[in-house]
Order: sequence, then C-alpha cells, then structure tokens
Amino acid sequence: MSQDPKTLPPAPPATGDVHATRRRFLRGGAAAAPVLMTLASRPVLGAQVCATASAFGSMGSGRAAQVVCSGRTPDWWANEQTFSNWPAPYTAAATRPDPLTGRDARPPTLFQNCFQGSTLYRGKTLLDVLHTGGGSPNDVARHCVAAMLNVAAGLAPVLTVPKVCGMWQDFSTRGYYEPTAGVRWDSSRLVAYLRSTMPN
Repeated sequence: MSQDPKTLPPAPPATGDVHATRRRFLRGGAAAAPVLMTLASRPVLGAQVCATASAFGSMGSGRAAQVVCSGRTPDWWANEQTFSNWPAPYTAAATRPDPLTGRDARPPTLFQNCFQGSTLYRGKTLLDVLHTGGGSPNDVARHCVAAMLNVAAGLAPVLTVPKVCGMWQDFSTRGYYEPTAGVRWDSSRLVAYLRSTMPN
C-alpha cells in the first residue's frame, strides 16, 4: 500500500540516500512539470523565435517580445521547384503571357531594382545573386535577397523590405552594418542575424 505523499517523513540530508529522495520526488508528481513546460515552450514546427536587429545584438540584456519567424534560406528560394512561391512583385524567371488572364510576360526581377543604388551585381537578377557562392559580399547579398523574399511572403515579421535594403546599402558602401549606434556587424555577423529569421 503506497503512503500518502503528505505524510512522508522529511527528506534526508544531502549525505543521505539520493535514490530515496528521488523516489519521494517522483511519487509527488513533480517530475511531470518539466515535461509539460518543455512541450508548451516548443516553437511551431519549421519556425523559430526571432528578433529585430537591434534586439538581436543585445539578447542577454533583457526579455524582448517573442516573434516567430519561418523564413526560407537562399537555397530554398533558388530552387526551381519553389519559383511559384515567390511573392509578388518579385519574379524568379521570365514568365510567359497568360492567355486566360491577359497578364503580360514579366522579366525576372533585377537585383538593382530592389537594392537601388548598389553598383554590385548590376544587370544580375535576384536569382543570379541567390546562386552566387563564396564569402563576402556574396553571402550577405544572397541572404539579403532571401530575407526580402521572406518579408514579402510574410515569413519574417521582424523585418521590412526597406530595412533589408538598408542593411545591404550600409554593408555594401561601408563594409559593415550598424544595428544600433556604435555597434558594427561584419559580413559573418550580419549573415548570422539574417539566418536567425530563416529556420527552413
């Protein structure tokens, strides 16, 4: 016959039988709480908590409001099978005229149309930039393109299209991006931030 947990003798001192203490703890039902908390705090599948750039730089200093991002990576957007997911007004590849709707053919979107003022990648499409390899500045450019598409598709609510374009503009002209005054992110730090909005 099991004993009522309320009438159990006090726990032994730290030098006593650890297993006996654990058995009493488990009988009291306390072991279920951590499991429930873990399940309740798990993010939605394919999504993760993300932050604005200024909050990302000071994550340990306080608790910011939690926003869930479910952005896609540059490789995902560059995949031909996902071209139909590109949000308007961006086009991955040239489209044909649609005889049913009367829509005109559209050329692929150029990088410079979205990231105005940039002399890099002149004449290149967004898709061309997504396919670039190597380190800086290519890694920053392709992640900025993916971030912009994520924002337009509603997958990265902590960013805006002008904000992403501003990140690229600052980085391409100065070699770094300032999320807040006096804080400078090099290419690896900027990419790390953009990746934090892209769990997929």
